Amino acid sequence: MKIFHKLLIIGTLFLLCISGKAQRFTPRDTWPFLYENFSDGVIFSQNGNELLSAKFNVSVLNQKLYYLKGETIMEADMVRLYAAKIKAGLEEDIYVNVGAKMYRVLAESDGGAALQADILDVERYNKASIGYGVTSYTASTQNVSGLAMESAAGVNINQAQASKEGGESLPILEKKYILYGQGRIVPALKREVMDVPGLDKDAAKEFFKQNKIKWNNGTSLTQVADFLTNNLKHE
Repeated sequence: MKIFHKLLIIGTLFLLCISGKAQRFTPRDTWPFLYENFSDGVIFSQNGNELLSAKFNVSVLNQKLYYLKGETIMEADMVRLYAAKIKAGLEEDIYVNVGAKMYRVLAESDGGAALQADILDVERYNKASIGYGVTSYTASTQNVSGLAMESAAGVNINQAQASKEGGESLPILEKKYILYGQGRIVPALKREVMDVPGLDKDAAKEFFKQNKIKWNNGTSLTQVADFLTNNLKHE
């Protein structure tokens, strides 16, 4: 089961552009997005139909996708949205929607994919100085930097960009996941995978050992995705 099989067969060969190598922008408390600017992109439904072509960005606070409608930041329809591609420098990033959250695709296979969530590191954030978080969760909704609250919907892009440079850098946590079966997801950690319901633990241990699984490597994680998809008792 190719994650993007339906998109591929209609000629949308954007998986060839998966990057993950481009230098990443550091989100700020006044600009809690993965990209320095809203970038050209396209979103697709599950059957491969193009839903919208616009300028997009992904929030590090709630993993939701946002786009520009005129000068207003809007939240994408996370119910209809299945996948998205967003221009990242000279390449494109590919995202898949799982549980109304956007995950960047690192690698994919017949049985699933290796994903990454780039999110606010709440523990490090909470340890920061009082000044560091003034414009973040505690920001007034009347303030332009209220953009850094959970939802950016309805904020004027010009006001948001005007406040961007004055913010403080946000600590970002990169968490990897394995997508397998019919849209199931599990953190890319051996202990988490071993707790997947229906898993033959002895067979899994032998598989991990024989294939020398590297839990931080996208291609290696797709091997785990294939194993889970093909061997779970209750799939």
